Amino acid sequence: MKRRDAIKQIGLTLGYSAIAPSALNILQSCTSEVEKWTPVFFTEEESIVIKHLVDLILPKTEATPGALDVNVPEFIDLYAFKAYNEKKKASYKIEIEGILNALNIPKTKAKDLTTENYTTLLDKYLRASKTEEKQFKTENNLVYKALLNLRNQTVWAYRTSEMVGEQVLAYDPIPASQKGCVSLEETTNGKAWSL
Repeated sequence: MKRRDAIKQIGLTLGYSAIAPSALNILQSCTSEVEKWTPVFFTEEESIVIKHLVDLILPKTEATPGALDVNVPEFIDLYAFKAYNEKKKASYKIEIEGILNALNIPKTKAKDLTTENYTTLLDKYLRASKTEEKQFKTENNLVYKALLNLRNQTVWAYRTSEMVGEQVLAYDPIPASQKGCVSLEETTNGKAWSL
């Protein structure tokens, strides 16, 4: 039940009387727990693959949250659904299908893949030598293009998340003064500024 619906029900059932224990039960049914992600653009198989790849691209460390901690897969899914036009959605789907084919998803289920399967794919395309990169670009390799796009989207979504902007990057909600030519080490301890 959504909180807004619950409040409407309380208002309708209680009028102006005091909030009874049953009304509090309605509000408590609106938990703030993270619900299971239901993708709106990706299929279930695609969402599993995207989630694993994004986690390997930006994993959680002792000092920083990971991509999964700031809901990057959910953001990418919703962004593709809401911001892309039909032509871009179709080409993006083709890219994602290319990744799935490279992982043999048509023959295997995404949930059966191991971290090693994903790591091997990422290493092949995102840690390629300059010669291999040139060859991928010359061949217009779909998987290479799709993984580069996914990595760029992951980094962009991660850096623009509220948690990373306020807790990881240098953050000043109300900049007080402008200092000219000073080093980043001096002003923010080497952290990039949050935009």
